[in-house]
Amino acid sequence: MTIAQAQISRNAAMPPTDGLAPDVVLDMHMTYALFLIMDHRTTQATQVVDDMIYNDEPYPTTPPLYNAWLWVARMTLLIGEEAWPLALGSAENALSQLASIPGKKSEDFMALLVAILYNLAMVHNAVGDNSRASKELTKAQQLLERLVKKNEARFSAMLLYAVEASTDIIQSRTKQMNVLAHYQTIIDTYTSMLAEGKECDTRRALTQLVDTLRQQGEIMLQMGNSRNAVKYYTKALRYQKKLNEPLGLRDLTLSIGLAKALMRLINRRAAAEQLLTSLLPLARKQGASNEVIEIENLLNNKTKNYNIMTLLKGIF
Repeated sequence: MTIAQAQISRNAAMPPTDGLAPDVVLDMHMTYALFLIMDHRTTQATQVVDDMIYNDEPYPTTPPLYNAWLWVARMTLLIGEEAWPLALGSAENALSQLASIPGKKSEDFMALLVAILYNLAMVHNAVGDNSRASKELTKAQQLLERLVKKNEARFSAMLLYAVEASTDIIQSRTKQMNVLAHYQTIIDTYTSMLAEGKECDTRRALTQLVDTLRQQGEIMLQMGNSRNAVKYYTKALRYQKKLNEPLGLRDLTLSIGLAKALMRLINRRAAAEQLLTSLLPLARKQGASNEVIEIENLLNNKTKNYNIMTLLKGIF
């Protein structure tokens, strides 16, 4: 299988299977399907997955766990096509396969159950059934919390993705922040591997979480909800630091966003001004001309707004 995986990655094609045992051939096809999905070759992936699901000839004794994975894979591909009813049908078939498995507490079983719940949350959120989607995502997060404690290397990235999805699916801003607060310690603990220089899916998941928190901060600013904007930007910066990257444009734009939110809070304007002043040398050093202009404009507007308020108070 090690040789087969290397050949699939190198050639993007199935290696020869002549003379191999049926179980080895099955594993090779599963590996090939996964490669195609991960490589975003959706048309080929759909064909391979469908062939494995519907053709009895090459795979007469596919284990239920494998069949469940294939239906989850098919569900994921259908979600990408926004084929919501068909995706729900795949979820039903995947759950039927899981129901026939005796050992329902194994990592593989629980991982597939989490994947189904996560996908169901995506589907139900897309079709407007937000209440159901929130419950499914919450259950997925709870199961992942248990799995991460047993195997952090395998499940930490999945937990980050599930927590990140809260900002899309859970509509209440208060509940969103509660989810982020609840998992903050776990996220801090299981991103420690990044500090040790270990590259894994966790880095990609954490980067996506940072981007999502930044987007939520921008939305809050546009809505005039400066306090929540501060919370989202603060968390985004906290997790950005966990990536242990040199200070760059992402840190700069996040910090400017935080400063803009702070500036709209009367008791935090001094802190906003200090932050912007400290960011100006960094922006110049990085050659970020647009950000330099934005910072200077914010600082100048702060002075103008102060003068305007002083004059208005004098008149009234």
